[in-house]
Amino acid sequence: MLRQISSSLICIVFFICFPMCKGIQKETVFFEDFNNSLIDESIWTIATWLEHGGQCGWDRCYIEDGNLIMELINEDSTILSSAIETKQTFLYGKWEARLKPSSLPGVLNSFYTIDWDNQSTPDPGDGTKQEIDIEFLTYTFEDDKGKVHFAVHAHGLRSFNTNPDIELDFDPSKDFHVWGFDITPEQIEWFVDGKTLLVYKYRENDVKINSPYRLKLNHWTQSDWILGPPELGMKSKYLIDWIKFTPHK
Repeated sequence: MLRQISSSLICIVFFICFPMCKGIQKETVFFEDFNNSLIDESIWTIATWLEHGGQCGWDRCYIEDGNLIMELINEDSTILSSAIETKQTFLYGKWEARLKPSSLPGVLNSFYTIDWDNQSTPDPGDGTKQEIDIEFLTYTFEDDKGKVHFAVHAHGLRSFNTNPDIELDFDPSKDFHVWGFDITPEQIEWFVDGKTLLVYKYRENDVKINSPYRLKLNHWTQSDWILGPPELGMKSKYLIDWIKFTPHK
């Protein structure tokens, strides 16, 4: 009898200490440090389609020295760009990423969420298109300043955009910084290196985040508000050291 009681206690302790065991559900942290030699295709979809007027491709999205590298090249007047997104979907939680945008003027590096309605294609179908953006405008980068663009979108609803864009007291391309946003059922909070830059409250705006989404990053250019493309033959690099998502309990 004592042996049976001891065995039961051990089993209870085991399931408390190891909640991922069979029959126990727990939200888990997503963490990608890009320390493998190749991008994990069970986690990521690498874009090979046309996007924002550029041709995405495998060879411009790769791992080097523990960083994800995303390239853009203006080659013979053809824009060769890059994009990557998670296969997994997420909802409420805190996104953090250690990023170093390109220093080449005239490109845009992004870190954002998008509801594709569970499809990873350039023609994503009937999703809400709910989206939260961090977009780096490289033409604004100088010695001790730069600008970053934040936005919230959804299909059929009035978008939110920072206008004027958020002014920074540092050049984001000179070093890595930890960028991100915290998504809750009430608001979105953008930050860099632990400092809050902007809070977006749903009750004051049209778009609310309430649908699962993927995380996406891309590297592209246009002639309008990005002031691109870069000069012919120039190569631009966007570096991502790590990405983390901590779900809210």
